[in-house]
Amino acid sequence: MNTCEEAVSTPDGGVRFWKNSIVRTLVAFASVLMLAGFAVLLFFVRSTWTLLVLHYNVYFGVDILGAWWQAYILPVFSLFFFGGHLLLSWYFYQRRERIAAYLLLLAAVLLEFGTFVAISSIAFINY
Repeated sequence: MNTCEEAVSTPDGGVRFWKNSIVRTLVAFASVLMLAGFAVLLFFVRSTWTLLVLHYNVYFGVDILGAWWQAYILPVFSLFFFGGHLLLSWYFYQRRERIAAYLLLLAAVLLEFGTFVAISSIAFINY
């Protein structure tokens, strides 16, 4: 039976998780954003005895001050969340829940984008 003659509901093996172009694209975007965030922090935040501004609020001004190493907590947590999203999306992909896997990876990209914006603002405020 030709491929074009098969029924739409015929289960197939499908494409493996890492061979899927959507998965690779979303993982690549999230990885680039995560690495860019780490690079921004490594370039702008240095070891110092003075306190850094870790959060700025438009209404109240500076909210949180901290040591230089505390600026790296945000990208480390985003790395853990990205790993969790990646594992969950792999799990759902194996169970043939492709849409759930894609949504989890898209959420990981959005999470990494938000983290990159927050890291960039920390670097900008303290520079």
